[in-house]
Amino acid sequence: MKNIVNEKMKIDSMKHVTKKMNLAIMEDPEYFYVPLSQHIGQISSEIVKKGDYVKQYQKIGEIQGNVSAAVHSPISGVVEEIIENPVVNGNKVKTVKIRNDFKYNSENMERRAMESLSEYTKREILDVIKESGIVGEGGAQFPTYVKYDIGDKVVDTFILNGSECEPYLTADYTIMNEWTEQFFDGIKIVEKLLNPKKTVIGIEEENRELVERFSEVSRKKNMTNIEICVLPTAYPQGSELQLIKTITGKEIKKGNLPVNYGVVVSNVGTVKSVYDAFIEGKPLIERVVTISGEKTEEKGNYLIKTGTPLGHIIEKINPEKDAKIIFGGPMMGEEVKDMNVPVIKGTSGILFLSGNIDNIERNNCISCGYCVDACPMGLMPMKFEEMYRKGKYKKLVKLNLDMCIECGACEYSCPSRVPLIKSIKEGKGMLREMRAEGGIK
Repeated sequence: MKNIVNEKMKIDSMKHVTKKMNLAIMEDPEYFYVPLSQHIGQISSEIVKKGDYVKQYQKIGEIQGNVSAAVHSPISGVVEEIIENPVVNGNKVKTVKIRNDFKYNSENMERRAMESLSEYTKREILDVIKESGIVGEGGAQFPTYVKYDIGDKVVDTFILNGSECEPYLTADYTIMNEWTEQFFDGIKIVEKLLNPKKTVIGIEEENRELVERFSEVSRKKNMTNIEICVLPTAYPQGSELQLIKTITGKEIKKGNLPVNYGVVVSNVGTVKSVYDAFIEGKPLIERVVTISGEKTEEKGNYLIKTGTPLGHIIEKINPEKDAKIIFGGPMMGEEVKDMNVPVIKGTSGILFLSGNIDNIERNNCISCGYCVDACPMGLMPMKFEEMYRKGKYKKLVKLNLDMCIECGACEYSCPSRVPLIKSIKEGKGMLREMRAEGGIK
């Protein structure tokens, strides 16, 4: 076991509220809104039409292009229509609206035993992952079969990201705690694909009690080569590049593929989904979501099917009407107001918080440098805001705006409440437009 000294920004975690609560199952709604884009890359192509009857686990969206992911029906029922429906970022995407018949008639699933793992080739395992629509569940939502198809590259370190550094969120902890054996079997399946020299599970200091449980299961499964790394309970420790630097000492620039540096990182939920796909034959149609915040009495970790709309969740937990609703964590999550926005494969939390960011008093930058100290990428956020405000967009390139991971640590630490994240996101959007027009490289 390895311990890392805490050198990052401390934020009140608020995880104690839901950490020890048993996993609950969210009651299913009558209507599901299943987006055909729940991943980075090209939207999947619908292979159903209005009026079709679909079974649970049936594929309804087919992969398009080199980076895409299949989409499956979370329940059985009739396709009401295919519509343009909002997702978390406010964009409208093609969505399959399904009326639930509550019969859960399902496709026949091909189950496998862990003992048969040696009988399968890497390509066969990758095909299972591909057909199951598995994507990164830690936020990036990168198609997992693409990440694991490493060719002849050598993986020195396979990192399981259990560092759930955003406040409130305990979904990953719930997976590691409630499904420890399945999680370890998932690791074993992925290890066959990557053949890493070393496998490391990174967990935060406040979850140290998992060490004994992990050690016991690893011995039981003869997986004693796994190293458990206890990380600081600090933000943004769970960021992929920050995690790699902390565990391996390797500094990788944003935009570069970690596998080219001998490292692969996977969220613990993703690896559990690999287990579900290979052993149970289940595609990714549900996930653990933390529901928390001071504006709701009903809190906990819920197993929720993808496509479940926000309106249904609100109906079931009855939060206060003036709550600010965040999908994800309070630092990097997105505020949501449309009741038809659904849970997707990357939804780690739904928070009901007090306060409205529009009412926060904003002041001018006082050049204190706190945002620079807080930035895990060593950038100068106050300069991003200044150059964006002044319209000097080309200077954002020289300031390495593209390296920003949008963790929000800068704005959190700013005593003047300068709208740093707004300027960063809008600045990146401006650079994308200028590049598309050939204005900059």
